[in-house]
Amino acid sequence: MLRSIAQWACAAAFIVPATVAAQQIQRCEGAGGRVTYSNSDCPEGTKPVKAVQPPPAPPPDVQRAARDQAARDAQAAQQLAQQRKAEQATAIQQQQNQRVADCAYLRGEIDSIRRLRNALVNRPYYSLDDLAQMDQHATQLTAEYRRVCDS
Repeated sequence: MLRSIAQWACAAAFIVPATVAAQQIQRCEGAGGRVTYSNSDCPEGTKPVKAVQPPPAPPPDVQRAARDQAARDAQAAQQLAQQRKAEQATAIQQQQNQRVADCAYLRGEIDSIRRLRNALVNRPYYSLDDLAQMDQHATQLTAEYRRVCDS
């Protein structure tokens, strides 16, 4: 019983695509030159102009080759997506590492400017212009540090 059902299902699977592939498509024209297509009789208010035969179905080996190619293409697309995701993660990590390095550099520069300023103040002869210039440079570095590192 089960075997005959399976045989019937296999036969139906081969017959249905053949009948679907053999259907004609009607080109129907209505009032005002409006064109519609139908796989059955033309709708009311339209008249059949010509029957369009669909192209024959490709042979099974061609269909199988196309399915195999589609599977290979899908796998390649998935691999590319994974590769791009990994590259993006690497780029983000590199940006974070660069930011950490930039912050360390700026912190060192700020500390260095402050030490130089303190050393200059302890000298008996120093210029107020030199102090103002160092303070301005320290302010610029601090602003840059806040912009880069505090965000």
